[in-house]
Amino acid sequence: MVFFSPCRSDEKIEYQFNGEKIIATFDGQTEEFDFSDMPDGVLESVESDLPVNPIIEAKRENGELSVVLLNFIKEDATDEERFPKWQVVE
Repeated sequence: MVFFSPCRSDEKIEYQFNGEKIIATFDGQTEEFDFSDMPDGVLESVESDLPVNPIIEAKRENGELSVVLLNFIKEDATDEERFPKWQVVE
């Protein structure tokens, strides 16, 4: 499960998903975050080498992974972008 937490900015973060791996690209830099070995619990901080940390929170409960990701949105963002819902990513 992924939640794209909106933040007003003209910049952009792009995400790719491969199982429980999240590949984030920002400002020409790419970093992979692998949550496949994460046990049940909450990670409130995840280290990142990117100029902004795209991972706000990661949680695993009963084996199900949920990650809150930073999502830059522009001033003219759609309602879907401004008021996101949790999404299943496979």
